[in-house]
Amino acid sequence: MKKIIITILIALMITPVAFAGDKNFKKIEKQQSMAIKNLENEVKDAIKMQSTYTEKYDKEGLLSLYSDKYYNADGFDKTIFADLIDKTWKLYPDIKYKTVIQKVDIIGQTAIAYVKEYASATAVEKVEDNEIKGSLRSESNCIYYLEKAGNKWLITSDIITNEKTTLSYGEADKIDIKLTVPQVMNAGKEYTATLHVNANKPGMVAIASIGQESITYPQINAEEVFRKLPKDGVLERVFRANTDNFNEYTVASIGITRANVAKDNEIKLMVTGFGYVITRTNIIPQKDFSKVKQNDTKKAIPKLL
Repeated sequence: MKKIIITILIALMITPVAFAGDKNFKKIEKQQSMAIKNLENEVKDAIKMQSTYTEKYDKEGLLSLYSDKYYNADGFDKTIFADLIDKTWKLYPDIKYKTVIQKVDIIGQTAIAYVKEYASATAVEKVEDNEIKGSLRSESNCIYYLEKAGNKWLITSDIITNEKTTLSYGEADKIDIKLTVPQVMNAGKEYTATLHVNANKPGMVAIASIGQESITYPQINAEEVFRKLPKDGVLERVFRANTDNFNEYTVASIGITRANVAKDNEIKLMVTGFGYVITRTNIIPQKDFSKVKQNDTKKAIPKLL
């Protein structure tokens, strides 16, 4: 009882002082809020600079935004990233990017930026003697990790949480194609990839293939085994997630053909369109807790006196 009375008396003594300092507290809180807001704007400017450099196709400027110790969730370092930039810009010289910053968190001298990214480009492929025009469309959700280095924010890592890329040519660019896979899967577990293709126009024959690729450098392409699409336009395939702790791409390839009657009345199938849909599945590495259990020795709990 005596202890409770003393505690109450101390609380009564402190309360007036606390109320007196309330204005100072609010002032400090406001200053801290403004400081964090300024840091958030600095991080947003650093992320936006990526678009500035990519619009100019300035690789060195783009790489200057990344730390030398950069290493992403796919296991790619700054050197690999630089090589991927070269290859992408060579394949799609008119590629355009768009970045939407959704949220920024500041934690001391580090930051996390949640970003939605878009990319688009045109493409041309030669099929037999004909050139077929196509388009590239990509969208992804990314998490960037940054550190303050002097007066700059540098990107140290990033995670692509989900990603979809469509590359389609000719008639394939005018039909609805949807590929559904899990965004996250445990290593070694089975999952189903489902392809929906709306290719029911008169005279149109569609074939498709679904393959699985680990995200590695250099990339190893999956073997394509084409099948004629059923009438409902749905093709499924079951995969087992790799146990090598690589993230994965599921790649659907689609071909559109039409029958053409030649001069000698011979019927010939012509490729009038083709395309690819690529989606990502991030793999959760396997954890073996059996060793932890084996080494877990029970400790005696001391008795309370």
